[in-house]
Amino acid sequence: AAGALANLALNDDSSVAIVAAGGIEVLVSLARDGNEGQKEIAAAALRNLAYSDDNKAAIVAGGGIELFVAMARDGTEAQKENAAGTLANLAINDENSVAIAAAGGVEVLVSLARDGTKGQKVRAAGVLRNLAMNDDNRVAIAAAGGIEVLVSLARDGNEGQKENAAVALWNLSINDDNSVAIAAAGGIEVFVSLARDGNEAQKERAAGALR
Repeated sequence: AAGALANLALNDDSSVAIVAAGGIEVLVSLARDGNEGQKEIAAAALRNLAYSDDNKAAIVAGGGIELFVAMARDGTEAQKENAAGTLANLAINDENSVAIAAAGGVEVLVSLARDGTKGQKVRAAGVLRNLAMNDDNRVAIAAAGGIEVLVSLARDGNEGQKENAAVALWNLSINDDNSVAIAAAGGIEVFVSLARDGNEAQKERAAGALR
């Protein structure tokens, strides 16, 4: 059933119906207390539901931030990837972004971006790009070693990793100290390379970071 909800949650009308039927509370409970497979699928369903602002609020109200930070740290490989995807969508909201950092999310996500699977790295860099919209989070990401990790991903990662890392670094570079640190980590050379040889999205992100 959770798998069906994950697929249905991609459709706007179905998403509304899932919420109206109390689906968010059920899925958060399943992500917390279910078996390993149930947790994985519930996290995927909530990731898809979290594109909606109202759904973000309901997921957070149900304890979703602490739940998914813990899952991104301690879950199975698939759970970690789905949890990071959910956190990426939640982090678009600034209050959620602050709460994710307060729950220890910055350190967890920097670790996942450095040491995770290919999919986990894409998702983790996606969360970091959104967290880096906040001033305090920019400092926290740098303190956790995130600049070096993101420069490495922007240089050596796959297409999704490069794009998310480039945007994260662009957002981080708004802070002057981070801008210096990005340059010291080889970021300028990486951005020039992406602006020259990357795909269209990567070129745009790299050019933005170089402004």
